[in-house]
Amino acid sequence: MFKKFFTVGLLLSSFNLLANELSTQVSLEKFLDNTSSLSARFQQKLVDKYGFLLQQSAGSLSMQRPGKFRWDYILPYPQNIISNGKKIWMYDSELEQVNVRPYNQVLASSPVNLLDKNQKLDIEFVVSAMPKNHAQNWIKLTPKNTESDFKEMQVGLQNGKIKTMRFIDNFEQQTEIEFEQLVVNPQFKVNYFEFVAPKGTDVVGDF
Repeated sequence: MFKKFFTVGLLLSSFNLLANELSTQVSLEKFLDNTSSLSARFQQKLVDKYGFLLQQSAGSLSMQRPGKFRWDYILPYPQNIISNGKKIWMYDSELEQVNVRPYNQVLASSPVNLLDKNQKLDIEFVVSAMPKNHAQNWIKLTPKNTESDFKEMQVGLQNGKIKTMRFIDNFEQQTEIEFEQLVVNPQFKVNYFEFVAPKGTDVVGDF
């Protein structure tokens, strides 16, 4: 009798986990489908495989499809990463230097890579269920491309919006980005995603 109850319990647990996976996947795809632009505050931290904090930063993110984004870091020091969909400018005000690179060099482990796409998740990822935690519904995305620069992405949703994103790389380091004050489909000024180098700035790359 105990074995029967135990088996039924396992089946119910597996069913609930599968139902949560499907529900979370649908919610994430719906969010991505309905989001052509967004803005948010963020807290970001990098820890090693032992959980030791390596780096911490904070700032704001703005994004607009296709390919436009701004990461405006406030902490630990001011820095701007801006893309107009063709070029990416990485500006360090302290060094008075901007590094310019093509947009197609944007890292796959950047949240922008997921947010900028509008396709079914299982095209590029193996989708797996995760238990609900910290009032968020979680889903794990494992890249099908074995050459990806991260081996696992975990996405937490709250009230139908992305709240947290975690990237685990091949060295078991984990980058976690938590969003606050997320606004869906805000309007931006025409040149908001263009960068004009301040006078005297050292330009590295094809400007």
